This record gives sequence, structure tokens and C-alpha cells, in this order.
Amino acid sequence: MDISQDPEKGNDRSALDLWEHIAQEYKQMLPAHICTDRTSRSLNSRWANISTAISKLRGCIQQIENMNPSSASETDILNRAKELVKQDPKFKGGFKFDHVWPIVKDMQKFCRTGSLRNAGVEKELSKDHNHNLLEPRSQ
Repeated sequence: MDISQDPEKGNDRSALDLWEHIAQEYKQMLPAHICTDRTSRSLNSRWANISTAISKLRGCIQQIENMNPSSASETDILNRAKELVKQDPKFKGGFKFDHVWPIVKDMQKFCRTGSLRNAGVEKELSKDHNHNLLEPRSQ
């Protein structure tokens, strides 16, 4: 997201240029012990999956909040939204990006409302976890 909002390049960059820049930054940020090498196309595809899932979760959060559940905490709303996500045939396995949610939940792209913003639902990941944004979470 930082790269896409780079004021030096602005919005005039091509998608190919954007993803090449992202791939370069990704390679530089990987710790030496991580051997995963992703191409710009691979990163773009992974981001598309993440973005789709985050948007779906955000929509489900909005649905739950529109029901005005009394005495529901932000965590309760998030958990109920995750259950709604599972009902979509495209997300049979549920929401798989819990490791990404704390990083992207407040990004303007995904914030349709002020809900859950700065609510502290998830603790901020430490900087050493940020390189795993595009990698699957081992369970």
C-alpha cells in the first residue's frame, strides 16, 4: 500500500511498473533465511486474493453492525462476521487472512465506514511479521 501511494510516482504509473516495484521491495524486505521468491505476477495474484477476502470480511462486518447487536464487543462482531464469510460458497474455508487483517483493516481502501477503525480489535503485528503479508500463515 505504501508503494501504491508513493507521491513521487503518483497515480501515473502503469500496473506493470507498480508490481515490479512491489516485487523489488518485497525481495529486499525478506529476511535472509526466507527462500521464497515471488514474481511481480505472483505478488499481484496473491494480493488479489487477499483484497477479495478482506473486502468480503469488511462487508460482513457492516452487515453485523447494521443489525445493531446490543452489548456486542468489536471482537464479537468480527467473529460473527467471520461466520458470515463461511456461508459464501467462495469462502468455504472461511477467512484465511487473520495475519493480514491487523495490517490492512484501517486502510482507506477497505474502510467503508468508521466501524472497527482504531478499535483495537487486533494487536498490531511486530515489524518482523510484515514481510509475511503475502505468505500463507502456517497453522
